[in-house]
Order: sequence, then C-alpha cells, then structure tokens
Amino acid sequence: MSFRFQLHQGTADGPRLGTLQTWHGNVDTPTFMPVATRGMLRGPWPDRLRPMGVEMMLANSFHLFARPGVETVQKLGGIHNMMAWDGPVLTDSGGFQAFSLAAISKLDDQGLKIEHPVHGGIVDWTPQVAFDVQAGLGPDVAMLLDECPADPRDLDLVSGAVRRTLLWARQQRDLHEKAGGVDRGQAQFGIVQGGVFAEQREHCAKELCAMDFDGYAIGGVSVGEGHDAMMDGVNHSTPHLPVDKSRYLMGVGTPLDLVESVARGIDMFDCVYPTRSGRFGTILTDEGALHLHNARFAEDPRPLVPGCPCDACATGVPRGALRAGLKSKELLPPSMLAHHNLHYLVSLMQRIRESLRDGSFEALRAAIRKAYLKKS
Repeated sequence: MSFRFQLHQGTADGPRLGTLQTWHGNVDTPTFMPVATRGMLRGPWPDRLRPMGVEMMLANSFHLFARPGVETVQKLGGIHNMMAWDGPVLTDSGGFQAFSLAAISKLDDQGLKIEHPVHGGIVDWTPQVAFDVQAGLGPDVAMLLDECPADPRDLDLVSGAVRRTLLWARQQRDLHEKAGGVDRGQAQFGIVQGGVFAEQREHCAKELCAMDFDGYAIGGVSVGEGHDAMMDGVNHSTPHLPVDKSRYLMGVGTPLDLVESVARGIDMFDCVYPTRSGRFGTILTDEGALHLHNARFAEDPRPLVPGCPCDACATGVPRGALRAGLKSKELLPPSMLAHHNLHYLVSLMQRIRESLRDGSFEALRAAIRKAYLKKS
C-alpha cells in the first residue's frame, strides 16, 4: 500500500470529500484526529476509538522525544504499538512548542533552543533533529518544523516566520528525498504560515508547492486571533494549494471552526479542545456547549446528552452526579465528558461527510452556526 489522496468531489477552496490512503489504512475526509500528545489520550480508552469512528490519530514528536524518548518508543514497537492503535498516525514536529513554551525557548535560523521539559537543560531542536525524531517514531505522516508567529496580526513577526518556515522546509524536504521520499513509508507535509495576511499566505503556499510535499497544512491559526481572523488565514491559503493533495488545519476543533473550515476546503483537523473542555466540565451538544459547573445542573437527572449513543451517555449517570464528581475532583467525570465530546466531534465529521454527499451541507452548517457562533 502506498500514500495518496483521492478527491471524490470539491474544489480548492470549497467543501470537499476525499480518501487519504496510508500504510495503516484509509481515512475518509473531512476527518478529525484526536490528540494523544504524549502517545496517550486524556480520557477515552484506545479500544473505544474505532467504535466511535476515529480513523487517524495525532501525537507530538517533541513531547515523545522528551519522555519516554525515541529509543523507548522503538522498543515498545513504534508509535502505533505504543498507542495501541493500528490506524494511521500523524506527528507534529514541535514547532508549536516555540509558541506555547516561548518563555523557555529561543529561536534563530538554525532552529529552537528549548528547555527540556523533563530533565532540564537546553535542547537544540533543529530541522535535522525534528526530521530524525519523527523518522525514528515511525508515524505515517511527519510534519515539518516551522515557526508559528506569536501574533498573526503583526506583519514583521509574520514575514519573519514565513522566511524561516520556508528555509527549514527546504532543508527538511532535502532530508526526506535523500532518505527515499514517501517510498520509505512516511509522508511529509509542508506548513503554510502567513498570519492574517493574504500576500504572505499566498507566497508561503506557492513556495511550498514548488517543493512538492506529500500534503499541506495551514499553521499559525487558533492562537488567540479570533474566529473571523482564523477564517481569513484559511481563505488566504486554500486557493493556492493543490486540489489533489490533502490539506490539514492545525490545532482547530470547535464545532463552529470545523464546519466553517470544511466550507473553505479543509480536509483534516486536530485539537485538544474536545477532551480538554470535557475535563473542565463542558459538554458539546447540537444546541451548543453546556457547562456542568453551572448550578442549574446540580439536580439534573438526565444523562449527559439524552439520546446520544456514546459510551458515556449510555451509562445513564445523571448530569447532577457528574457535576458533583467534577466538584469533588473525581477521576471518572472528566473522562466521561472527554469521551462524549470526542464522540460528538467525530460524529459531526461523519454528518458533514454525509451532508456533502446528499447536498444538505449548508443546512448543517447553518445549524452549527446558530448553536455555536456566540456560545463557543
């Protein structure tokens, strides 16, 4: 089996249906990838992912490098075996850590100098190291090390990030081709930066396309710029990406963001949002997000979402009991809410695919906008 993307319907900047073919199975797109940052989800058990419809997972190469380490992952059978997951896996490169851990990292043209989050000391996280670590972990898709600007609305920061992202992209593309390219059993995706600026996004996308990556991602969004600015970043990127290759919007996962990004031509998503929001007491529904910490749920006898077929809702544990458990810091309620939320988003992607097939996508989009536009 080889790696390829087959587009069934759609265009560069409109809703699309496709199939991503990988060495560990096929993925129907649009799709949502749960985030197992360190190789483990926070909440749902691995054996419950397939039944809820998950087809592809994400892990973070920098955090796996930090603990347990690449050699340990290899001794455990590689990233798939470590995760007890036989489907496709994508690993992020660690570029986002320069943004999220900015207080303990420094960046220049050679790469990142970042404090080791486990042992202390400084790690030189360069394009070469990011490439080697992901080659050792063995995911189906490896992301480039890129620079995510701290403020996507600052032109000076953004233009510098685009320059550095393209510099590193060329280095990593050369490493990929020298190692055998996609035929070695690992695909490589380029990442479009450019903030909210159309000319920066277009320039970055065109330069990356000239390097002919196996797929493309849109990065530097969902970093505090707001929904409309995020959509600007997508609008400025997708028209310049190949129609016949998959495109992935990194770190995006609210129902509103998903449906609006699909409308603009995105095929793949990942985000910690469903599991993280669940652990903090938020549940996702077709009527919007509900916050169980609110006093009105204290004596609510209903399950999380009546009629929802997910394992958490099917238990019948009342909302009021789960709220009390959250207040008492019990372990079960956060896990159950995380499970429900992930099931909700994966099911939403299934509904999106079905609506694209039968022509009802705009009706579903309108319903999600009504429920989440002012509530997410």
